[in-house]
Parts: sequence; C-alpha cells; structure tokens
Amino acid sequence: MPSSRATKDGKHWGSLVRRHFDFLSEFGFRLDHVDEKWWATSAVYLSDRLGIEVTRSVEFRRVELTLMRLAEGKAPEVEVWLSEPPLNRVLFDNVLEARAPEHLRNLASGLSDGEVEEQLRRYAELFRTVVPDFLEGSDAALVEGEAVIRKRVDASPQEVTVWLPSDASDAEEANARAKAERTTPPEVRVVVRRYSRP
Repeated sequence: MPSSRATKDGKHWGSLVRRHFDFLSEFGFRLDHVDEKWWATSAVYLSDRLGIEVTRSVEFRRVELTLMRLAEGKAPEVEVWLSEPPLNRVLFDNVLEARAPEHLRNLASGLSDGEVEEQLRRYAELFRTVVPDFLEGSDAALVEGEAVIRKRVDASPQEVTVWLPSDASDAEEANARAKAERTTPPEVRVVVRRYSRP
C-alpha cells in the first residue's frame, strides 16, 4: 500500500500532467491511473488501443513520454530485451529521432518545479505537432520509433554478461551460461566473464 506521501506525490503528478495533457481527452484518451515507484511516477492515458505514459523519472532526472500499443486493453509490460516485433512501448525520443530529429537537442531535463513544468509544456506541444496521427488512432509513430531502436541494436547487439569468480568450475560456468540463455531471447548474446576475489 502506498504511503500517504507517495499518494500525495501521485495526485500532485496527475494534476501537473493534466494541466498540459488533458487535450488528449478530445481524442478519446482518458487519464487511467498514476503509477508510483521510487524511481518514477507515471500518469497513464489510455484510449481503446493506444496509450501514453508521462513519467517523472528520478533515474534519468527528467520527464519522459512513452507511446504504447495496448495489449488486451491494458498498458503493456516494459520490454527489457528487443526481440520479435512489434514493440508495444516506444520512448517518444525515438519517435522524435525518426520524425523530427532537430527537436532532440532542445529537450530540457531536470526535476525542479520550473524544469518539470517546462518539459511538460514542451512535450505537449511536440506531441500535437509530431504525432497527430497517433492522436487519431494510428500506431505508425510506434513503428517508426521501433525502427530507430532496431537500427541502434543492429549497430550494438544486445548482450548479457554473467560474472563468476575466477575459481568457479567449468560446470558452474556451463550452468550459469545455460540459465542466462534460458531467461533471455535467442538474439541476446550471453558472455561469461571471471573476476578475482580480493
């Protein structure tokens, strides 16, 4: 159960986001819920098949937008690995890179009240101008953002590193590798490295 402070923070974030993003209701989106984690607070707008997540990210010290294709009417799970298409969650930065890369260098960051307000204002403006088709129900922006991500992954393939102590046996290494391979998609390379204990 969230603490009273977390609930207050979530309500405050929902209120801030509404001031800038309630225009989404004109396009069939509704503020569905506010999701609170220690590293991020997200206001989630949903339509019948698409969604937008507006996040105050403590981890990245900025506001982020994520476009979503709903899975069975719900916001999709966060995808850790890039595997079979389609991706159902795409960071708006990737859509900007595909459609209007000149705006990427002008994106602000920071979490002070003024910085957050400015980021929300700017993202709402960009959302209207860069993805009007998404507002009308098209998922083309997700497809274009995914293409940017896949190109980046082609240039720098996905990899997971398993670290073992230098004195681990060959059998322990084989078991660790097999476990990693069972829990990652086949296109993710598994690397085993050794470290020396002090």
